[in-house]
Amino acid sequence: MPSLKNIAQYKNDPFKLIDDGYEFLDLENYQLAFELFSFGAAIDNTDCELLNGLGISLCELGRLEEAKIILERAIRLCPDDAITYANLAGVYWEIENHDMAIHYYHKSIEYDPNIEETYYNLINLYIETGALYMAFIFCLDFLQRFPGSGEATELLSDIILNLGISLY
Repeated sequence: MPSLKNIAQYKNDPFKLIDDGYEFLDLENYQLAFELFSFGAAIDNTDCELLNGLGISLCELGRLEEAKIILERAIRLCPDDAITYANLAGVYWEIENHDMAIHYYHKSIEYDPNIEETYYNLINLYIETGALYMAFIFCLDFLQRFPGSGEATELLSDIILNLGISLY
């Protein structure tokens, strides 16, 4: 279990800092993750992994505008990082800017079409916004790319049912 008792230990070991920061996120200890990633960003504010962790931490703490600013900086520094685009999309979804969330999920898929979670998020966002045909199209695309996904098959069934219901 990571600890911040001796935060100076991380000054010369950014890999440990990043690993422990993401472990804090996995443990849902967002405040400690935020503190650790903030320390890392103070040392190197050009490291996209640190900025991503900081952005996720801020988002989980409900500091959405700050998260958006940090993740937008990460994108400027690493414009081909699919994870950062997906994280920024999640922030835009939280602030209910669905158009920007959709845009950034598409950018994420453009840079790495092999991240299943990005497809799930985009499909669910389309469902939430009532864009069932788009959800259907991306669900088919997802199933073509990942044919064994039972969750996507269930999602497709739900979309088809909702499309049928919407006709009445």
